[in-house]
Amino acid sequence: MMPSWAPRLGIGRDTGQAEPSQQEERNRLEATLRAMPHMLLELDADGRLLRNHGGWLGNLPKLADETVGRLIDEVLPADVAAFVRRVMEEAAAAGATVARDCQVRDAEGVRWHSVSATQLPPMSANAHPGYVIVIRDTTEAHVQRQQVDRLGTFAQLTSNLVMVMDESQRIEWVNAAFETQTGHALQEVRGRPLCAVLRCGDSHQNRTDRLREMLACGQPGRAEIEATAASGQRFWLDLSIQPLVETDGAINGYMAVASDITTYKRQEEQLAAMAAEAQAARAQLTAAVDVLPDAFAYFDAEDRLVLCNPQYHEYYPGASPAIVPGATFEEILREGLRAGEMVEARGRETEWLAERLSAHQLDSNVQEQQLADGRWLRVLERRTPDGGRVGLRVDITALKVAEQRARTDLAAAMDASHDGIALTDPEGRYTYMNSAHREMFGVADPEEILGRSWNTLYDPEVADHIAAVALPVLQSEGGWRGELVGRRLDGTELSQEVSLTRKADGGIICISRDISKRLREQQEQTRLREELQMAQRREIIGQLASGLAHDLNNLLAAIGGSATLIRDLKPGAAEAHAHRIVAATEQAGALVRRFLSLGQRQSNRTRVDLRPLLQDAADLVRAGLRNRTRLTLSLPEDPVWIEVDPTDILQVVLNLVINARDAIASAPAREAGYEIGVALGLADPGRLAGPFSAGKPNPSRRHVSITVADNGPGIDTATQAKVFQPYFSTKGAAGTGLGLAIVTGVLAANHGAIALESEPGEGTTFTVLWPTEAVELPEAPAAPAPETASALTGRLTGRTVLVVDDNTDVLRVLSAFLEQAGAEVVPCADPRDALEALRDDPCMWDLLVTDFDMPHVTGAELGQAANELSPELPVLLITALPDWRSRMSRASPRFAAVLGKPLTRSDFLTAAEAAMQQAKG
Repeated sequence: MMPSWAPRLGIGRDTGQAEPSQQEERNRLEATLRAMPHMLLELDADGRLLRNHGGWLGNLPKLADETVGRLIDEVLPADVAAFVRRVMEEAAAAGATVARDCQVRDAEGVRWHSVSATQLPPMSANAHPGYVIVIRDTTEAHVQRQQVDRLGTFAQLTSNLVMVMDESQRIEWVNAAFETQTGHALQEVRGRPLCAVLRCGDSHQNRTDRLREMLACGQPGRAEIEATAASGQRFWLDLSIQPLVETDGAINGYMAVASDITTYKRQEEQLAAMAAEAQAARAQLTAAVDVLPDAFAYFDAEDRLVLCNPQYHEYYPGASPAIVPGATFEEILREGLRAGEMVEARGRETEWLAERLSAHQLDSNVQEQQLADGRWLRVLERRTPDGGRVGLRVDITALKVAEQRARTDLAAAMDASHDGIALTDPEGRYTYMNSAHREMFGVADPEEILGRSWNTLYDPEVADHIAAVALPVLQSEGGWRGELVGRRLDGTELSQEVSLTRKADGGIICISRDISKRLREQQEQTRLREELQMAQRREIIGQLASGLAHDLNNLLAAIGGSATLIRDLKPGAAEAHAHRIVAATEQAGALVRRFLSLGQRQSNRTRVDLRPLLQDAADLVRAGLRNRTRLTLSLPEDPVWIEVDPTDILQVVLNLVINARDAIASAPAREAGYEIGVALGLADPGRLAGPFSAGKPNPSRRHVSITVADNGPGIDTATQAKVFQPYFSTKGAAGTGLGLAIVTGVLAANHGAIALESEPGEGTTFTVLWPTEAVELPEAPAAPAPETASALTGRLTGRTVLVVDDNTDVLRVLSAFLEQAGAEVVPCADPRDALEALRDDPCMWDLLVTDFDMPHVTGAELGQAANELSPELPVLLITALPDWRSRMSRASPRFAAVLGKPLTRSDFLTAAEAAMQQAKG
């Protein structure tokens, strides 16, 4: 049996106490212990179990009687026993009762226990004190405490104001949000009534009294109150108070939660003020609308009438019964239709209603409307940002009357005009044509032309030209002016100057003037001017030729006379006559050079856009076009920049276009007329391969292409071979034969090329290729310096010289000069033979002397080949062409020296010896 707790608790120690009383007390104690749910243990100083009461702790083992005397570690779980020993140690150290909480984990989870330990007095003087241990299950209390802690943390952290009051509605506790909002600390407000702390305004006394009545009845309460912070600042609270009720129904306190609604109340006040302002503004708007002289109406996003002024009713009296707030625009419109107020809707009410409603839905609508009483209104409708619509009706009756009067006056003025005036609709059909215009085109009755398209009065080619050239400009710029050839109703041509203007509705205003007489006068003036210029040129050339003939005849007389004297003299007596011939030859050469210098012009190259130049050239030629000829330009949209002398471009293009014009002018007239086209663009690299009639483009350079094409009579094959020759002309006495020769000369100077394509009856096409960058002409080699010339011997003994010139007389003279100086000379009249000789043995030659202008192979090409075959071989160029540099194409030879014809023997031999010495050393 477990020893009784009574003796240990002091019951029965007093031997003088009556036995029945002791037994009764012992029984009471035992009953009390049995009723306790806790485990009660008595341990000695070593932790051995002396007594125990198991209690109701279901998760700890029940201790049987035989556990008495055993250590606590042997009868309790290890973790519980270890914790009991720690609490015993703390109690011994403190000399007082110690209580600690611990977790006990079992199969059902975690439970909390409270372990209390206190020392017992020793049983005897020599004994050590023991311990009483009480173990209680505190799991439920621990969970409740956790919930309370969490609620307390929430109350502290929430932004809402939280207050706890006693049953007298006095504050016991407030959270941090309350302290922050009101400026009152908990110590200041504890024990004070809530309303006294918040200092609610007098204006809300009824609301506060109602709140108190609800709380007194134990009912939850809620109210919006205006409170005052400690700083005096006013703020609004949405306050909810909940009574805290005991299980018996008694109220033992209150819980209050409040949120700051100051911003909301301020917004509410602002909204109220704005509503008042809006109401006042609406009243002002209504008053302003009522005094407008024009009709005004406003429809909301659902197209229902919001407000309108009396003028709106006055303009639509038939629809007035339906013009009430809330009525839709369609309902009002239908009422007006039933009343017959819309003149333009009569007979087509359904279609008109659909059109009007569709226009009404647009963001912006402007139209004119005629009323049944004859008045005219301008209807203006705009969509508002909120989806509604504002409409104005402006009385424009006076304006329409004035407009009709002006239209009548304008029609009278147009009918009286000497210029032809015609109007078309957006589709191009004539709606009006004055008498001058009708007379111009041979229209007797207006009904013959009204309703017909404008292209009725033009040939298909001209109509296509108008559509391609004039109408795009008219569309983009609003106007176009130019010269056209029309077709009268009787089939005859009409040259006219036309001005086109686009109307607001897309139609066209055409003002036309017959310029047939003016063009005939201009053509006659042009013909006379050209004849005068031709006569002047011939006169100038004749005067120059006369003077040149005079001087050349004198020189030739001296040369011929001297030659006759030499022929009749004895051998050895010809020296004086020979000197006279040489002097006359030098004077003739100087005369020719001076004559050539008269036509020389300094190049003025600059970077230009070719499009304006071609436009200028076309404008210069258009006035002289005849035989129903049209001149068209095809120019790219982007600039075409090249480095060129603008005069060179104009010379080339004008000569080509004028030749086309003159060829067409002499051709038979035809119904469709003729056309000259000028086109500009970048040259396709494949086009640089040729063939070309003159010049050779450099494939490594970029070129522009200028094409002049006509559909005139064309050129036969035999004539094509001659057209670029100087003085060849198909115009008879009217031509100089220099036009295309000038073209080839300019192209040669600019390293360009020209191609010719033509078939008789199929027209002619000239294609000019022009480099975009200027090509610098090679400089002539400098003559030998005086000190170098003085060191020369004039002897060429042992030298082998190859001489090339297609003129046999010049070839003999040059060969004789070299042979007299001791050189061994091989003359060649065909440059192809010379080229073959160079290829056979390029190292055998000491000097190459060549002419420039030769058939098959030029001197530049021969010199280039010599440079490549024998780089050390000097090349001496002798030419009669002062512009030899401009005639060089892709070849760029190195010449040791360049001499002009005629030349003296001494100059020739000096240049030859100097060239060979320079190459040698």
